[in-house]
Amino acid sequence: MKEKYDYIVVGTGIGGGTLISELTKFSNDILVVEAGNLKHNSPNYISKGRDFGLRSTSSIQLGGTSNLWHGVLSFLDDIDFKQRDWIKGSKWPITLDDLMPYYKKISKSFGIKDFEYFFENKLPEDLNNELKSIPFNRNILNNKLFQQPLNILNYKHKLLKLYQSKKITLLQNSKVCKLNIDNGKAISVVIGTDNKLYDVSANNIIICSGALESPRILQNSNVNNPIIGKYLMDHPMGNLCQVKFKKPRKAQIYSAKKYNPHIAIKTGLTFSLDIQKKHKIPNHCFYLRPSFSQGINNKSEKIKLSLLAFKDGKISLKDIFYVLSNINIAFQILTYKLSYNATYKFADLFFVSEQTPTEDSFVRLSKDKKDEYGYPLAEINWNISKSDVESVEKCYEILKKEGFSNEDFEFTHKFEDIDWSNNFTSAAHHVGTCRMAENENDGVVDKNLKVFGIDNLYICDGSIFRTGGNVNNGFTIAAFATRLAEHLKTKK
Repeated sequence: MKEKYDYIVVGTGIGGGTLISELTKFSNDILVVEAGNLKHNSPNYISKGRDFGLRSTSSIQLGGTSNLWHGVLSFLDDIDFKQRDWIKGSKWPITLDDLMPYYKKISKSFGIKDFEYFFENKLPEDLNNELKSIPFNRNILNNKLFQQPLNILNYKHKLLKLYQSKKITLLQNSKVCKLNIDNGKAISVVIGTDNKLYDVSANNIIICSGALESPRILQNSNVNNPIIGKYLMDHPMGNLCQVKFKKPRKAQIYSAKKYNPHIAIKTGLTFSLDIQKKHKIPNHCFYLRPSFSQGINNKSEKIKLSLLAFKDGKISLKDIFYVLSNINIAFQILTYKLSYNATYKFADLFFVSEQTPTEDSFVRLSKDKKDEYGYPLAEINWNISKSDVESVEKCYEILKKEGFSNEDFEFTHKFEDIDWSNNFTSAAHHVGTCRMAENENDGVVDKNLKVFGIDNLYICDGSIFRTGGNVNNGFTIAAFATRLAEHLKTKK
């Protein structure tokens, strides 16, 4: 390890991994600092707010949480970047058009062959016909397309190759405790490793540690911006209700359809812009998940989610036995995993909702808990506003009255039977604690991800999101990382 580098990148998840890969195209003077090693470790923080409700929502290891996800890709919607009068502070300083070239560029790294298949009007006829095979009011609802490469990009392996080819210097089991900042510049990074502290300098420092950890680093560094840590968001998710088809259906694209041996495609449903404006609701998305029996069991849903969503090796034999003894859950998992074109009579409406920014949801420094180097840990206070819960109830009423025709569907139970407000969980999509803005009175980073007031400090992870949209944030983070690398190259 040298005393000074051209770039120091802190964190190796999707943001850090993408950025590092792009930086090596024009620089080999890069120090990469990773708090974990090659195995999954849970983050060390204090939780004071609502529990995330999942076994794992992030991972401290080389490659970060990219080791856990299943790589389902889609981008934010145009409305997500715009001013929404019903959502305070919703306007981003960039647009979807600004980011779209970078989505397209980075999609190749993820293994996407047909980028145009993210757009309904570009789908081949057979896929388009399958979208139309489920009847609903298309003035109320829109199809939103997702692609899932089956060979998921693993940043751990990619970064190890860069390290072995000597394109980067890699420090594992090394924790960034704080930054030394002087006269509007980040002078050095204080790194704790092997029970010792080291100061290392760089011309540019980029923090990619995620929405729970990046604000802790800035707060421990006494960066003078009261917005740091505020507006922690996620995607509250869970089954809202269940519908019964009057006529059993086959529509594989609504669960997951392999349109070639390497990529699956599926659709969710979002509410039209007119409906969002009229009812003042966020940009929620939901999925019609095939079900083979009437009713929703919330205990079963959480076990199923653990089996479907994560790869951290913590599935118990008890969970596996429970699934094997529950025919409906087993069929649902097989339908999803094997892309089986089943005929089904019921569909669970699984919501991945947009949480709106609220100051009551935040990350701050713990007053009494410290890490092994004597620095305060992050204290997490995840809170969902009453209006966000009410917006989901509004969606149920809209769907029942206008979205689904009584000629084709019937709802199997009432909204209150599900108890959404108590049963939803995090989607492990933490965003928003170092938000992008036009100025430092409204955010932490500018449109180029530079921290306000510090010339050589950048943040590139989910914390920079101003609003959350309704999709996994990984694709958007990777697009921002690609855009940032281009900016840094120009600056160089």
